[in-house]
Amino acid sequence: MSFHSNGKITKKCDAILAAANLLLKFGSDADHVAVTTAATEKPLGFSHSPTDAAEDVVGVELLGAAPGTKEAVASGAIDADALFCADAAGKIQAVPEEAGTYYVCGRTLEAANADGDIIEVETCLPYAVVVSE
Repeated sequence: MSFHSNGKITKKCDAILAAANLLLKFGSDADHVAVTTAATEKPLGFSHSPTDAAEDVVGVELLGAAPGTKEAVASGAIDADALFCADAAGKIQAVPEEAGTYYVCGRTLEAANADGDIIEVETCLPYAVVVSE
Protein backbone atom coordinates (compact mmCIF):
# COMPACT_ATOMS: atom_id res chain seq x y z
CA MET A 1 0.00 0.00 0.00
CA SER A 2 1.19 3.54 -0.70
CA PHE A 3 0.24 7.03 0.35
CA HIS A 4 0.09 9.89 -2.17
CA SER A 5 -0.24 13.25 -0.43
CA ASN A 6 -0.36 15.23 -3.71
CA GLY A 7 -3.42 13.47 -5.17
CA LYS A 8 -1.44 12.02 -8.07
CA ILE A 9 -0.92 8.32 -8.70
CA THR A 10 0.44 6.15 -11.51
CA LYS A 11 -1.35 3.28 -13.23
CA LYS A 12 -0.83 1.20 -16.36
CA CYS A 13 -3.16 1.96 -19.25
CA ASP A 14 -5.30 -0.70 -20.90
CA ALA A 15 -4.85 0.96 -24.31
CA ILE A 16 -2.98 3.84 -25.91
CA LEU A 17 -4.02 7.23 -24.51
CA ALA A 18 -4.14 9.60 -27.48
CA ALA A 19 -3.88 12.79 -25.42
CA ALA A 20 -3.38 14.29 -21.99
CA ASN A 21 -6.26 15.68 -19.94
CA LEU A 22 -8.61 12.75 -20.62
CA LEU A 23 -10.95 11.39 -17.95
CA LEU A 24 -9.94 7.91 -16.81
CA LYS A 25 -11.73 5.13 -14.92
CA PHE A 26 -10.44 1.92 -13.41
CA GLY A 27 -9.52 -0.43 -16.23
CA SER A 28 -9.15 -4.19 -16.46
CA ASP A 29 -8.08 -4.34 -12.79
CA ALA A 30 -7.08 -2.02 -9.94
CA ASP A 31 -3.62 -1.47 -11.46
CA HIS A 32 -4.95 -0.30 -14.84
CA VAL A 33 -6.95 2.64 -16.20
CA ALA A 34 -9.02 3.19 -19.34
CA VAL A 35 -10.69 6.27 -20.82
CA THR A 36 -14.28 6.91 -19.82
CA THR A 37 -16.91 6.31 -22.49
CA ALA A 38 -20.19 7.55 -20.97
CA ALA A 39 -21.71 9.89 -18.39
CA THR A 40 -22.91 6.87 -16.43
CA GLU A 41 -19.33 5.78 -15.61
CA LYS A 42 -17.60 6.81 -12.39
CA PRO A 43 -14.30 8.52 -13.29
CA LEU A 44 -11.09 8.22 -11.28
CA GLY A 45 -9.09 11.20 -12.56
CA PHE A 46 -7.43 12.94 -15.50
CA SER A 47 -4.53 11.56 -17.54
CA HIS A 48 -1.32 13.48 -17.09
CA SER A 49 0.10 12.67 -20.53
CA PRO A 50 -0.53 10.60 -23.66
CA THR A 51 0.97 7.10 -23.94
CA ASP A 52 2.54 5.18 -26.80
CA ALA A 53 1.24 1.69 -26.03
CA ALA A 54 -1.01 -0.40 -23.81
CA GLU A 55 0.67 -1.20 -20.49
CA ASP A 56 2.54 2.13 -20.48
CA VAL A 57 2.53 3.89 -17.12
CA VAL A 58 0.49 7.10 -16.94
CA GLY A 59 0.15 9.72 -14.22
CA VAL A 60 -3.40 10.18 -12.95
CA GLU A 61 -4.57 13.35 -11.20
CA LEU A 62 -7.29 12.11 -8.87
CA LEU A 63 -10.63 13.92 -8.93
CA GLY A 64 -11.16 15.91 -5.75
CA ALA A 65 -7.71 15.03 -4.40
CA ALA A 66 -5.07 16.58 -6.67
CA PRO A 67 -4.66 20.27 -5.76
CA GLY A 68 -5.50 23.08 -8.14
CA THR A 69 -7.62 23.34 -11.25
CA LYS A 70 -7.31 20.91 -14.17
CA GLU A 71 -7.49 21.05 -17.95
CA ALA A 72 -10.14 18.90 -19.64
CA VAL A 73 -11.04 18.12 -23.24
CA ALA A 74 -14.65 19.04 -24.09
CA SER A 75 -16.80 16.90 -26.37
CA GLY A 76 -18.77 19.93 -27.54
CA ALA A 77 -20.05 23.30 -26.39
CA ILE A 78 -20.28 23.67 -22.59
CA ASP A 79 -21.19 26.81 -20.67
CA ALA A 80 -18.93 28.25 -17.99
CA ASP A 81 -20.00 27.27 -14.45
CA ALA A 82 -21.69 24.07 -15.68
CA LEU A 83 -21.55 20.79 -13.81
CA PHE A 84 -19.76 18.22 -15.95
CA CYS A 85 -19.44 14.46 -16.28
CA ALA A 86 -17.68 12.00 -18.56
CA ASP A 87 -18.41 11.57 -22.24
CA ALA A 88 -17.01 9.32 -24.95
CA ALA A 89 -13.25 9.07 -25.52
CA GLY A 90 -12.39 10.52 -22.08
CA LYS A 91 -13.83 13.93 -22.89
CA ILE A 92 -16.22 15.91 -20.69
CA GLN A 93 -19.77 17.12 -21.25
CA ALA A 94 -22.37 19.07 -19.31
CA VAL A 95 -24.63 16.81 -17.26
CA PRO A 96 -27.26 15.49 -19.71
CA GLU A 97 -30.89 16.56 -19.39
CA GLU A 98 -32.16 13.10 -20.37
CA ALA A 99 -33.35 10.78 -17.62
CA GLY A 100 -30.57 8.71 -16.11
CA THR A 101 -27.94 8.49 -13.39
CA TYR A 102 -24.76 10.43 -14.12
CA TYR A 103 -21.52 11.00 -12.21
CA VAL A 104 -20.75 14.68 -11.69
CA CYS A 105 -17.01 15.28 -11.33
CA GLY A 106 -16.77 19.06 -11.17
CA ARG A 107 -17.71 22.33 -12.80
CA THR A 108 -16.33 24.25 -15.72
CA LEU A 109 -14.48 27.49 -15.04
CA GLU A 110 -14.69 28.64 -18.65
CA ALA A 111 -16.83 27.83 -21.67
CA ALA A 112 -16.00 25.39 -24.46
CA ASN A 113 -17.16 26.26 -27.95
CA ALA A 114 -16.54 22.98 -29.78
CA ASP A 115 -15.41 19.37 -29.60
CA GLY A 116 -11.73 19.18 -28.66
CA ASP A 117 -11.56 22.52 -26.82
CA ILE A 118 -9.36 22.32 -23.74
CA ILE A 119 -10.87 24.20 -20.81
CA GLU A 120 -10.10 24.83 -17.16
CA VAL A 121 -12.21 22.92 -14.64
CA GLU A 122 -12.55 22.53 -10.90
CA THR A 123 -12.94 18.91 -9.84
CA CYS A 124 -14.65 17.13 -6.96
CA LEU A 125 -15.07 13.54 -5.86
CA PRO A 126 -17.53 12.00 -8.33
CA TYR A 127 -21.09 11.82 -7.07
CA ALA A 128 -24.20 10.36 -8.66
CA VAL A 129 -26.99 12.66 -9.83
CA VAL A 130 -30.34 11.23 -10.91
CA VAL A 131 -32.08 13.17 -13.68
CA SER A 132 -35.74 12.35 -14.10
CA GLU A 133 -38.17 13.50 -16.76
